[in-house]
Parts: sequence; structure tokens; C-alpha cells
Amino acid sequence: MEKAFVFMDPTGKYRLKILACLLVVLANIQGALAQKTRSQLEREKRQNLAKIAETNRILKETGAEKQASLGQLTALNEQITTQQVLINKISEELTLLDKEIGNVGQRLTTMENNFTSLQREYAAMLYAASKTTNSYNKVLFLFSSGSFTELLMRMKYLQQYSEARKVQLKQIEAVRKTLIEQRIALDTKKQEKHNLLGVRLKENKSLLKLKDKQNDVVAKLNAKEQELSVELAERKESVDKLEKLIAEVITEELRKAAEREKAREALANSRKTTVRKGATRSESSAASTSATMSSTFEGAKSQLAWPVSSGFISSHFGRQSHPVLKNVVVEHHGVDIQTNKGEEVRAVYDGEVATITDIPGMHKLIMLKHGSEYWTVYAKLAKVNVERGQKVKAQQIIGQVYTDREGTSELQFQIWHNQEKLNPESWLQDK
Repeated sequence: MEKAFVFMDPTGKYRLKILACLLVVLANIQGALAQKTRSQLEREKRQNLAKIAETNRILKETGAEKQASLGQLTALNEQITTQQVLINKISEELTLLDKEIGNVGQRLTTMENNFTSLQREYAAMLYAASKTTNSYNKVLFLFSSGSFTELLMRMKYLQQYSEARKVQLKQIEAVRKTLIEQRIALDTKKQEKHNLLGVRLKENKSLLKLKDKQNDVVAKLNAKEQELSVELAERKESVDKLEKLIAEVITEELRKAAEREKAREALANSRKTTVRKGATRSESSAASTSATMSSTFEGAKSQLAWPVSSGFISSHFGRQSHPVLKNVVVEHHGVDIQTNKGEEVRAVYDGEVATITDIPGMHKLIMLKHGSEYWTVYAKLAKVNVERGQKVKAQQIIGQVYTDREGTSELQFQIWHNQEKLNPESWLQDK
């Protein structure tokens, strides 16, 4: 009878326990990693949707006028670019979802196979136990012991065996619950994919509409080629005047700075009176402050806040192809930022108002000095809120953007280091 008793190692419970834990941990780790990437994509999608909404407001303002305009075209181009980025992000998310669905499906298949094996093993154990652990067989098993010590060992074994069955049953139930959770997770992800496919289809339709509108605007602008050529010539004249003015202001400021430095050195060398000594210290302090501001401005590269709170770069720095006229290259000394009507313009850094003037085609203009080496230029303003020689703080409102007859509100923004033009996009924060 003793041989008929089927011994199943109670430690088998650990295999079940480890299996269940590993499956749960693996699912959680993979889910956490995927969630992190999904969260990044969701954040980027929200940023793009905000850009689309912002550009759409600007587009409505330019589109309010009956005639097609370059401002309308640049707004459309920006919206199409942002829309395409959004669609790409959705496609990335769909690819990630497909991977997640595949991973969950594989885990589910593995768990189902293991669960089936565990059920078979447990059923076999119950069948064997039913034959060997009834009351009669238990008594016979115990009293057939060769010694009292063996009797105690057999009693302990029966107790462990009973506990092992209970633990195994609990672990099987845990695996079963995990299986249910994984099935729900799989169904959820499939539904997410279905919803996301719908969103992508909708955004693709919006993109096609934008491209149709873009083609329509381009066709209308092509019909105005002669008018655009005249506008381009007028713009070039305005830009040349602006560049000449900036160069003159900077040259004059550098000349004054050189004279002040020369005077300071002369005073320092003479040291004839206490008054002169005091003046020397004052001049030295001013020069030091100016140099410090230039140094801190240079350290703020890529960290400067935008001069307007909303908008996009409609014309980039350097040589750029004209958006309509073929084989025409336009030289930009700064960037144009297309924004909303009535948008307030702010200083990008602490400084001093070096000059305020009007230039035909550029309207009102403010030039700020940041120390002795850096200047920022804000043109195409409708209104100015500061005076020449006034000290200004970063993000202080200095003016308001001008809106032309076509409904385009655009700020011309430049950064200069002495006589060198700098690319503002390298200095402004990412939006």
C-alpha cells in the first residue's frame, strides 16, 4: 500500500509562484516602458495640436481678406508642416501599439499554455490524492511506519502535502486572474488602435483640404507675379535701408564706446584730482557693467524667450527661395515671425533702447543695446511703448506688431554681434 502512494513534491508550489510572479512583473515592466514612450508621443501630439490651433488663428486672420497673400501662403505652409508632423506622431503611436498588441498576445499565448499545463498537473495530483489520501489509506500509511520517528515524519509529510495543494490552488487562481487582465489589456489596446486609426484618417483628410487650399492660393499668387515682383523690389529697398540704419547705429555706438574707453584711460593715467579719480571709477564701473551684460547675453544663447507669445517663423535667416517666384532667392538678415493681430512685442533680454525710427516698408522700429557688443532689432511695429535711452527688462512690452492691408501680422526680428548678423533661431528657445 505504501508504494501505491504517489508523492508529489510540495516544493512544486514555488514553480507556480515564480511563474505567476514573473508573468506579472514582465507584463508590468513592458507596460511601463511602452507607457513612457506613449506618454512622450502623447505630449508631442498635444504640442502639435496647440501649434495647429495657433497657426489656424493666424490663418483665419490672413484669410479674412478676399485676395490671396504671401502671409496666407506662409500660414498654410506652416499648418501643413505641423499637420504632417502630427500625422507622423500618430503613425508612430500606431506602430508602438502594434508592438504592444503583439507582446500582449505572445504573453497571453504563453500564459494560456502554462495555465493548461498547470490545470492538467493539478488534476493528476488530485486524482492520485483521491486514491491514496482517503481516511483508510491515511491510517494505513501512518500505522505501517517502522518506527515512531517515521510515523512523525509521515504525519508531517501529509500536512505539508495538504498545504501544498492549497498553495497550488491559490497560485493557479492568481495565474487565471492575470490571464483575464491580459485579455482585457489586449482588447483595450485593440480598441485604442481602432480609435487612433480613425483619428489619423480624420487628420489626413484635413491635410488634403489644406493642400488643396495651398494649391489654390499658389495659383492665385502666380497670377499676380508682376505685382509680387514689385513688392519684392520694395521689400529689398526697405531691407537695405534697415541694414544701413542698423550699421550706422552700431558704428556710432562703437565709436562712442571707444571714446569713453580712451577718456577713461586718460583719466586713469593723469589722476590729478579726487574728482577725476572718482570719474575714473565711475567710467570703469560703467564699462565693466556693459561688458558683463554682453557676456551674460552671450551665455543666454538658445535660451532667449520669443519676442511674441504666439506665432511661427515665416521667413528664416539667410538666403531663402521665394515661396512663389521661381528662381528667386531672398536674403534675410533676421527672421520674420508671423503672429496674431495686435500681438504685443517684448524685449528678449535686459537692455537699453538705442534707437527708435520709422522705415518705409518696415514701419516703426526699435533697436535695443545689450551691453557693448550685442543688439536686437524689432521692426514692423504699429506702436512703440518705450523711449530712446530707456532701460528695459527681459519680457518687458516694448511695442505692438503691425498688421498690413492683407491681414498679415508679422514681426521682423534680428540679432547682431557688433557688425555681424546672427541667426535668431540659434538664440531663441524651442517652441
